Amino acid sequence: MTAVVKAQRSGSCDSCASKKSCHSGGSADEATLIEVDNTIGAKVGDHVVFAVGAGSVVKAGVLIYLVPILSFIGGVVLGQILSGPLFPETNQDLVAGAFGAVFLVIAFVGLKLYNRSLEGSRTMRPKILRVV
Repeated sequence: MTAVVKAQRSGSCDSCASKKSCHSGGSADEATLIEVDNTIGAKVGDHVVFAVGAGSVVKAGVLIYLVPILSFIGGVVLGQILSGPLFPETNQDLVAGAFGAVFLVIAFVGLKLYNRSLEGSRTMRPKILRVV
């Protein structure tokens, strides 16, 4: 069972390194709607405490940042290697950049497909811990 939680910034958010990305740099008055697992049966209007697993945060960071960068670098390297034999008359750097751009697009498309496959999964979804 899932629930939608209206999360507001608290005083502890001020010391968090991720506060800008968590609330898109919004003010303390702005709220964010988050879909969470409701395993404890919280009801509408309840104030709840929820948490996201540390492993989920690390995995999301790797997927969002590291995969596209590594794909781009891999494409550029492959483009440098293949540009001479496949395209001897063209600028090798231009071919390498094009390979990098293509690999970057492939990485983003792959991440989008992976995200769609996770929509039904609850592995990376926050969970309600308790009603306050």
